[in-house]
Amino acid sequence: MPIGNDLVLAAYAVATVSAAVLAGVVWRRRERCGAVALAAAIAGAALWAGSLFALVAVDSVVVSTFLLRFLYVGVVVSVLGLFLFILEYTGREHLVTPRTVALLSIEPVLVVALAFANPGGVFFESIEPDPTTPGGISVEMGFAFDVHLVYSYLLLLVGTAMVVESLYAARSLYRGQAATLLGATTAPLLANAVHTLELFGLGDIDTTPIGFVVAGALFAVAIGRYRLIDIVPIARHHVLDTIAEGVFVVDRNDRLVDVNSAGRRFIDNEDETLVGRPIESLFSPASIDLYEALTASPDKSRDVLSVGDSYYDVRVTPVDDGRGRHVGWIVVASDVTERKRHERELERQNERLDQFASMVSHDLRNPLSVADGYVSLARETGDTSHLEDAERSLERMETIIDDVLALTRDGEEVTDPEPVALESLAERAWEHVDSAAATLTVDATATIRADADRTTRLLENLFRNAIEHGRPAAVPEPQTADGSDEADDPDADGSSTIEITVGTIGDEGALEGFYVEDDGRGIAPEQRDRIFESGYTGDGDGTGLGLRIVERIAEAHGWTVAATESEAGGARFEMTGIESERARANRVDSSSK
Repeated sequence: MPIGNDLVLAAYAVATVSAAVLAGVVWRRRERCGAVALAAAIAGAALWAGSLFALVAVDSVVVSTFLLRFLYVGVVVSVLGLFLFILEYTGREHLVTPRTVALLSIEPVLVVALAFANPGGVFFESIEPDPTTPGGISVEMGFAFDVHLVYSYLLLLVGTAMVVESLYAARSLYRGQAATLLGATTAPLLANAVHTLELFGLGDIDTTPIGFVVAGALFAVAIGRYRLIDIVPIARHHVLDTIAEGVFVVDRNDRLVDVNSAGRRFIDNEDETLVGRPIESLFSPASIDLYEALTASPDKSRDVLSVGDSYYDVRVTPVDDGRGRHVGWIVVASDVTERKRHERELERQNERLDQFASMVSHDLRNPLSVADGYVSLARETGDTSHLEDAERSLERMETIIDDVLALTRDGEEVTDPEPVALESLAERAWEHVDSAAATLTVDATATIRADADRTTRLLENLFRNAIEHGRPAAVPEPQTADGSDEADDPDADGSSTIEITVGTIGDEGALEGFYVEDDGRGIAPEQRDRIFESGYTGDGDGTGLGLRIVERIAEAHGWTVAATESEAGGARFEMTGIESERARANRVDSSSK
């Protein structure tokens, strides 16, 4: 073996060891983006350099010939691995799919197969013993090798261009990463060019591993100083598409420049070519009005946009170029519908708490004072009849407490309505009412979606309201000769009996709602807006909460309640905004077609 081979062996040994160590370091971080591909590339370089080291070290033409063929395993692995790493590093990891890897692996597999089989000398035209060369053999490359060489150079040049692009766009830490990565990818390329073009009179000495020594040093700097593998640049489109909010970039001419995936859902347009279009053609007039209001000022601004039942928090931020000139706006839209719903629910809860505190501190004080007075009288006089008066005051307190609790509970939103028969609800509610002086007619066979218990309470309160406040004024009773009443039953002649009717508004296929009406005194028009207020009552016996509870239950269902006049001149309460079960079934069927 010529003495000059010692230097070649040393270079190959350094390249092999450094590449093997570096591959191990990268492999330990294999869960990071691009680490597996980079480890494969460096391991391929170690295999390449190690094969050359063994080829020069051995003194056997047969072994050298095998090693010459085997080193191309390392060659193709290093080229493919480096290209895949560059794809991932530059934010193109979506291209690194099993299909892509399989397609890119076709050329490496063919190269290795041709290197070993070499049919017709297509890869190696000749392999002859030559003791003057470092490996002891002289090689003439064939046509297939030339194709492989061109393919590999094109692949690496494309990768280098992507790194250059990344370097141009990068800042700070990423700029250092990209610069060292550029050096690490071009060093083996240049070293291989020296060998392929037989520059500097080096003859058959493959200088590519020398390039890998330089590449290894640069990779070490990139990993140690610039945290390559630990921190890999994240492409802009990946960042934007992972944001749940809609992000829109608009230029100063009000044209859409960019939009993320979430933002596309705000646009009722399936056209993929949204960029470059005026925003007036993409958004509703209400959205454009809000945008114009928010961009009227050069400062950041925000507001809430209401679209149907949905609410969006819209934030607008001005964008300037590097010289401080205004070039457009960034608009971020967040769906805050759920937050608004919680806010409204909290407002309702606070209102109910305020009402509860008011009832406890005010409405309970009077009957409590009355009961206390009667108990004191009974204690002082020994007349137990005063205790009956005290008991009535306590019963009134119990009624007030029950109504306040019902008001608190029934105001919560109905989230799981069920199909219920309106007729059965009315009949069940009637059983819970003192109906001796009233009759009920149910002219409603519709099935609605509602909370059965709360709707029953709604009907109970309407029935009680009709019985307690809707009865006609008393008619003087005729008296007998001895001055007593003609009859003990005040309703014997039927003059004070009230008739209550429950019916539907519209037919079941197009149900609008239902009503409860009576033929009693009715409600004066000027009072109809006040009767749903907490504490409002037409006489001194009521708590003023019954109709407020009715309104709360209706609102919890999403219904609207209104007071009007019945055909008989009595009170009529209409619940609208109700969907029948049949109408819902028809809607579901039509939407599924």
